[in-house]
Amino acid sequence: MTVRGRRIFNRRPVCFFALFLAAGILAAEAFYPLPHLYRLVPLLVTAAVCVFFACFGRWRGFLYLAVAFLVGFLACSGAADVYDSRLTEDVSGTFTAKVSSEIIVEDGMAEFYVEDLAADGKVLKGECRVYADITAPDFGAGDVIALTGRLTAERHEAFDGYFASNALNGTYFTLRADGAELLADGEPDFILSVQLAVSRLFYEHMDKDASVIARALVIGDQRGIDDLLYGDIQASGLAHVLSVSGLHITALASAVYWLFRKLGVNPKIALVVVLGLGLFYVALCGFVPPAVRALVMTGVFNFGSAFGLKRDGLSALAFAAAAIMTFSPFSLMHVGFLLSVFSLFGIMAFADPIKKFLMKGVDKVAPPRLAAVSVNALHGTAAIQSGEIPGEEALAALAAAADEGDGSDGARRGAAPRKKKVRKARESVLRRALGYAAESSAVAVAANLTSMPIAAYFFGRIQTLFVISNIVILPYAVFIYLFLIVITPFALITGLHGLVGAADWLIMPFTAFVRAIGGISFASVPVSVSVTGVVCVLFAEILLSRFLFLRRMERAVGVMMSAAVFLAVASAALLA
Repeated sequence: MTVRGRRIFNRRPVCFFALFLAAGILAAEAFYPLPHLYRLVPLLVTAAVCVFFACFGRWRGFLYLAVAFLVGFLACSGAADVYDSRLTEDVSGTFTAKVSSEIIVEDGMAEFYVEDLAADGKVLKGECRVYADITAPDFGAGDVIALTGRLTAERHEAFDGYFASNALNGTYFTLRADGAELLADGEPDFILSVQLAVSRLFYEHMDKDASVIARALVIGDQRGIDDLLYGDIQASGLAHVLSVSGLHITALASAVYWLFRKLGVNPKIALVVVLGLGLFYVALCGFVPPAVRALVMTGVFNFGSAFGLKRDGLSALAFAAAAIMTFSPFSLMHVGFLLSVFSLFGIMAFADPIKKFLMKGVDKVAPPRLAAVSVNALHGTAAIQSGEIPGEEALAALAAAADEGDGSDGARRGAAPRKKKVRKARESVLRRALGYAAESSAVAVAANLTSMPIAAYFFGRIQTLFVISNIVILPYAVFIYLFLIVITPFALITGLHGLVGAADWLIMPFTAFVRAIGGISFASVPVSVSVTGVVCVLFAEILLSRFLFLRRMERAVGVMMSAAVFLAVASAALLA
């Protein structure tokens, strides 16, 4: 987009489509408490705007924005109506249902999920979360049971993150049961069978803490983790490691692509295999929004690589977010989705500038031995955390530059260019260590710049030592994850179940580190932020990002205006 002949930002229609789609979803949530007739107001206004854009040629290019808003509004309104139609009144009595999850027993209370719940002769749709006062259940996943207790419907509350989590999981009810009785044996479905096999493998051959962490790393199920241990993991800034997201999907895809590249497999075939494997893995993890986002982005990125198309990270992120919000509009209110999207946006917007700034200090302490060609792309763990599949573009640029230099003399004499073997000087150990620290710090700071306001709003706390955690333990956590991803299916297929016991020793340093960091009093500090504060901070960060080509004074004015709006709203709230 240009203003008075000056470009302000690059044209990315997918990004604006996702933005207006989100606006439509938020508008639908705002109108949800009102009578249905009031929904005609935004619908008629949007329809009028669509007609206006369609009739005037100079505005026709903006028609897709109105359509995006309309799609978001209709998708969210429809999803809310479908959800409400499946609810029933709160009732007490005896119910029959089929167990649809693993049963976790802790402190004399069993927690599990059921489906096909029958109440008063009517089978209810959706899943029900059950809390039963039993210590040794005689039933398991797939069995049909009878439950006696109080059934409560999970009502839709506008802009409620807890409701969004239930809606995305397909959980419509909560049943607090006094007892449960087996009625008939059954068999779990294939995905649930694999989940149970993985959980059983970890529980039987690993100690308690290691088994629950391994379970969270592999399939994203955090149930069973001790509250104190999970609090330390949160305080250390590593909670995202135990939630299957871009870090896990990209690490898995990168490992598979590396193997296929070594075997010389066609990139198109590799793409199909990676997407199929990724789809199965995301299904195994319950189609959580961060994992779905990562899978869609992986597909978009590698589709471009396989067919020789240009890749754009911000457009791929917007496409993934738009796809998820279209088919699952309540994701926009889910904290996991928001943290995933904005963390990756922060890495794309700020990681490179922060890394360049830090590398200036590294250059002074440990100057580079070879400065002919500079490659600023993220690599290693930083690339995995940012959601980028490591490619060969940087190496191709280096080779092209070398070829140009080698062929210049031969071209002047009319002879064929002579190719020389380019030897790159190996950097010193100190420079490599400082470069890794600079890169990891840049990614950690960039991700937390945009995700910290959201975390403060939902959890009321922020982590202060996340940089240390990302430099010291995050690469090690990725190694543990890849080890478990390889050894778990191998142990299940071959029957050598004891192999996973080696993960006990690998997870021990991880738990020791998070307990040490979590024990520091200032590792996690309470911070309360309102919705207005979150919006103002994110708006200011977008103004400062590299995606907007503004002058320094323009950025400063925008940030000050954002701060003024926040202070005005906060003052009005205090006076009220």
